[in-house]
Formats: sequence, structure tokens, C-alpha cells
Amino acid sequence: MKIGNLKLSWLIPVVGIALFAAGVLAGRTYLDLERKTYSGQAFSATLDRLCQSQRLSAALETLHDGDGASAAQQLDLLLCENILIINSELASTNDRERAYVRDIFARIAHQRPKNSDASAGNAQKLNNDRIEAEKILTRACVEITQAN
Repeated sequence: MKIGNLKLSWLIPVVGIALFAAGVLAGRTYLDLERKTYSGQAFSATLDRLCQSQRLSAALETLHDGDGASAAQQLDLLLCENILIINSELASTNDRERAYVRDIFARIAHQRPKNSDASAGNAQKLNNDRIEAEKILTRACVEITQAN
């Protein structure tokens, strides 16, 4: 009887300590995974910004070389791709952010110059992206008009 009570009084604290240690370990593992995920997302965003900066630099170099039409097409393609990326990410945002993005899209639609010429190299991609971006911007203007 005394040995049974001794085992029972010894077992409960050991199990409690083991459960506490397991909880701490699980929490630390979760936080490490969360940190690694955030780090990966930040690295990916940095690489995206680097790529866009390089494309912007190439467009400015083209403009500096005197080919304004080609530079305008490169910048328009970059803008259209950014509009498409932001629009594809809208599904995971809340209503306040969607309204803000819609307002920005409407502002872009009013300020964006219309480019009608396209070179042979980027013509198809530019046209497809431009058409999709124009639809998104037009939809944003219509939603803003209906909301007012």
C-alpha cells in the first residue's frame, strides 16, 4: 500500500512536469515555424521589389537612351502586372482594405495615360495584361460611383 501511494504521489508531479515541458516545446516549435514562414514571406517580397526595381531601372535606361515609347510600354506593363497581383490578393483581405484598394484603383484609372502603341516583343503580354488591368480599374470606378 505504501509503495502504491509512493508511486502515485511521484507519478503525478512527473507527468505534470512532462506535460509542461511538452507544452513549452510545442509553443517554441510553433513560434519557430511562424518566424521562418514570416522570414520566407519577407524574403520573397524583397526579391519581388528587387525584380520590379530592376525593371523600372531598365525602363528608365530606355527612356534615357531616347526611346520614350518603349519606356512607356515597359512602365505600363509593370503597372498592369502590379494591378493584377494586387487584385489577385484581394480575396484574402478584409472589407476595409478592399475599399482602400478600390479607391486607389479608381484614382489610377483617372490618372493613367492611355498607351495605344505596342512593340512586337511584349505586345501580346502587354495587351493581355492591359486588358485585364483596364477591366479591374473600370470595375473599381463603377463600384466607387455606385457607392456614392
